[in-house]
Amino acid sequence: MSEPSDPNQARPRELTGQVGKYEITRPIGKGAMGQIFLARDTVLERDVALKVMSPQIVDDPELKARFEREAKAIAKMTHPNVVMVFDLGNLDDGSPYIAMELLKGQDLQRAMRRPPPMTLERKVAIIVQVLAGLAHAHEQGIIHRDIKPANIFVVTDDSVKITDFGVAHLTTSSMTGTGSVVGTADYMSPEQVKGDRIDGRSDLFSVGCMLFELVTGRRPFHSDNLMAIFYKITHERPNFDLLPAGVEYDALLPILKKALARDIDERYQTAAAFAVDLRDWLRAHATTASSQNVLEALLDLEAPPHSPQPLTQTPGRTVVPGEGSGARATVALDAESRPPAPRPGSGRVGPPPVKQLRPRRIQRRNPLPWIALAAAATATVAGLGYVAWRARSTPSASPPVTLAASPTATPAPPPTPAPTPATPVPTAAPQPTFAETGGVAAESVRRADDAFKAGRYGQAVESAQRALREDPSNTSAQQILDNALNGQKAATRLQAGEAALAGGDLPAAEREAAAARSLAPWDQAAVDLSRRVDRAKVAAEQKAAADAAAERQRDTRRVGQLIEEGTNALAARQYDAAISAYDRALRLDPQNPAAATGKSNAVAAKTMAETAASRAPAPPPGPPTRRLVSSGSVARRSVSDAGGVPPGFEASPGVEVRQGSQGAALPGDLAFEVSPSSPKAGERYSVAAYLRNEGSQPIQLDTMVVTTTIDGRKQQGRVAPSASVVAPHQRALVFQIRNEVWKRNTRSWEMEIVVFTSQRETYRNTLTWK
Repeated sequence: MSEPSDPNQARPRELTGQVGKYEITRPIGKGAMGQIFLARDTVLERDVALKVMSPQIVDDPELKARFEREAKAIAKMTHPNVVMVFDLGNLDDGSPYIAMELLKGQDLQRAMRRPPPMTLERKVAIIVQVLAGLAHAHEQGIIHRDIKPANIFVVTDDSVKITDFGVAHLTTSSMTGTGSVVGTADYMSPEQVKGDRIDGRSDLFSVGCMLFELVTGRRPFHSDNLMAIFYKITHERPNFDLLPAGVEYDALLPILKKALARDIDERYQTAAAFAVDLRDWLRAHATTASSQNVLEALLDLEAPPHSPQPLTQTPGRTVVPGEGSGARATVALDAESRPPAPRPGSGRVGPPPVKQLRPRRIQRRNPLPWIALAAAATATVAGLGYVAWRARSTPSASPPVTLAASPTATPAPPPTPAPTPATPVPTAAPQPTFAETGGVAAESVRRADDAFKAGRYGQAVESAQRALREDPSNTSAQQILDNALNGQKAATRLQAGEAALAGGDLPAAEREAAAARSLAPWDQAAVDLSRRVDRAKVAAEQKAAADAAAERQRDTRRVGQLIEEGTNALAARQYDAAISAYDRALRLDPQNPAAATGKSNAVAAKTMAETAASRAPAPPPGPPTRRLVSSGSVARRSVSDAGGVPPGFEASPGVEVRQGSQGAALPGDLAFEVSPSSPKAGERYSVAAYLRNEGSQPIQLDTMVVTTTIDGRKQQGRVAPSASVVAPHQRALVFQIRNEVWKRNTRSWEMEIVVFTSQRETYRNTLTWK
């Protein structure tokens, strides 16, 4: 726990002096379960955070016992990302306390709202540490149930601690003792909202909500209405379009979608699997040393090391050889030379383990290829000397011959590739020039050169081949032949590019033009095609921008029409139609405030209408028949005697309870819904009990006693209500039996339900077969 930095925080109750071996210094905070004091451990001489539980727990033996069991289980956890519990004891008045480590820093709720803003990799590193702590807790069989930024503490050394383990397990709701909302509903999982059985995967959904808020700056299911939040969690998907643009955010999107899956089986099944995917993301995108330190610190989630592999010298590795040729060597990897991250789901979160590798035997190079290469070079030089001597010995009026290397010797470099579209295109593409040659092939070379310059590549190929038959060593003829053949290939690619441009396939046209320019950089036709493709791309981009603007205008008009449609449907009490219209408007404009507010109002109005409809009118007069009839809801505020009877035990046999007077009418009403109301022998029937809240404050439910008496046989049991809280002006299902068979020869049937709230209020109603 930590010292709060908010001077306006309400002071907890005064507690001074010595508590066991702890010397109270001053109060430093207040939580949902009690008060926190700065204390000094006089034995070990260290400061601790002493959390003293509220008196309500002392008055309830069951809650006190559960708290003590939870505290002992948490004390067994030793993990760097879980707050440490040192001691458990009781004050003189019986109030239990926990001694925990004193943390310096601030909780995540404050950290993510205070400047400077955190980088994305730091946010992900915080969530990885949270998942590491949860993985350890889940292995110990402990579910947090209340993961939210206020319960995540960021220490000054950038480490992360999970606090308040067991609080949600004890309160089982998102309300404090006074009934005020503390904001936990925004991070609840769908199974928590529905009151279903939960496990560690519920904590992972809450972690996904925190990651979404850290990345986008908004809670994924937030609304001003509590019931609207519950509706969004159970029926809607988060707006993933709120993620900023960027490669790193695109890589994070599938992780967020999996963490926030409504179906628990499609979600991450373990905290380790969730952490592995984020670990891999950090390895790909983290650049700071602090994020790398997080990876180094999470070795407990690593998979077993791989088997040794042959040693290879790689830049960035330091090799320490062993003794002898067969000894093993240790390779240390730095941050830049690490191998690729393992595939998701491998169970590893930290850096790869240090591997034991064998040095590779150095092989001697074979000298034969070098000898062959030297011989080929000697033969080439001799051939060139012969060609030069023959050219000089042939009488001709032509200028001296300039020879290039023969293709059979060292290959000539490939043609210079064409510039990219972003590079300015030259105004005129130069054509290659060839030397004049003498001898018997001179006339064929000149004809080939003239045909090539005129773009008649087929004729140039024929003349160059004729010259090579007359003089096989004529390098000018060989160059003309090679370029003419490339020109023919470029002409084919240009035809394909023209066809693609005419058909509107600009990417294909661009590829063909680039290929033609690479084959024949001197060909002006390839340059012209590239220019026309660039102009067509600009025109296409302008048209796409205009179309997008027109589409946005149409969407804006359509959103206005849908909002008007939803408003009219809401006024006509057509709630489903109104919700559908607002949903379609939000799909077009997720940030539209009018659509969001209209949908919340429609959801609330629909819930109120369903509540009013549940009060069915009395059936018309008819022949006498037996029906399941409610005796009516009775509400009262209970006051226990000095013995400290906990709420919910007033109806227990043998317990003497004094009931105080009811100062004001309570806002709740317990009602039954039966189908069918007159069950017949062998017919299936269903009974549901709802608690309606017609007040302005939420009603926090505690426990419930159900008593069923059939033909004189009585069965009674204490059960947990199906819902933990009833929002203002709403109703919630607290108990239900479905598809029971009405037994033959039933003479009497009665069910009594008593609901107890945390404010010591009692709601009672009886359903009787009359």
